[in-house]
Amino acid sequence: MKAHLLCILCTLRAAYSMVKKAVDSEEIQKKAVIEVLKWLSDRAESLTSVTPAALHTYAFKTVQRISGCRDPFMRLKKMSNNLAMKIVPALMREINGRAKDEAIKMAVLGAVCGNSIDFEVEGHCAPIEDLERALLNCLRIGLTIDDTDKLISHLSESREILYLLDNAGEIVFDKLLISTITKSYPVRVVAAVKSGPILNDATLEDALEVGLDECAEVITTGSDSVGLDLKEITEEFKKRLKGADLIIAKGQGYYESLTELESILSKPIVYMLRAKCQVVACSLNVPQGSNIVKFVGKV
Repeated sequence: MKAHLLCILCTLRAAYSMVKKAVDSEEIQKKAVIEVLKWLSDRAESLTSVTPAALHTYAFKTVQRISGCRDPFMRLKKMSNNLAMKIVPALMREINGRAKDEAIKMAVLGAVCGNSIDFEVEGHCAPIEDLERALLNCLRIGLTIDDTDKLISHLSESREILYLLDNAGEIVFDKLLISTITKSYPVRVVAAVKSGPILNDATLEDALEVGLDECAEVITTGSDSVGLDLKEITEEFKKRLKGADLIIAKGQGYYESLTELESILSKPIVYMLRAKCQVVACSLNVPQGSNIVKFVGKV
């Protein structure tokens, strides 16, 4: 999906939020925000031809460079992982005892609800201190777009799934979904994380911290950008993209970028996310805050 006028405002606000996490110096904060503002202004005519993911990537890397802080979200990511590991038993209790496909459906919904753990989406407040209550409320809401049956159909036909991970904390719920899938279907899951810090996206360190390697092969994309940028990924990751029978893409960043690449990738994709921002919700024609499992490809 292409950026909207609102994405420009969101990017500027995100730059301020990021640099506040990175440094206390108001002078450095001002320098970073003004540089992002100038960059946005200089490219005003062409900004809606790129993805929102690209805008946030630029803002984050500008903050990294000016502040000297490589990972402004490090503390929040560790907190997210720790809290998610404490509350995931509540979701496991919802899954235990269900029939195979019903267990997968609940695990899918839980993974989508885990996408609530986000800190740089305009109008979205991550309930980090009240995560369990928020998770249970999200489970009760259910899915606005529900293509879970199409996902399950492809699980029985797939040999290898490429699972594109989104945020730290959220990956704990992804781990539960992957475990539920591999217990029910003879499928190999390759879980991909970012190669370096970008927002609160999961890196290899985060994945190992929650034990994701216990249920999946964990690899890196070769990229430290929001979503997927084919110009940055490694040759090894390109092989994984090509070899996967199914791609599960978590979060808004992957939705924003992969929707521009569907014809190039030419294989089934399942988008799993909460439509946390107005622009993404409008593109999906759903209310803001909706839970989404959207299948794209041949059924």
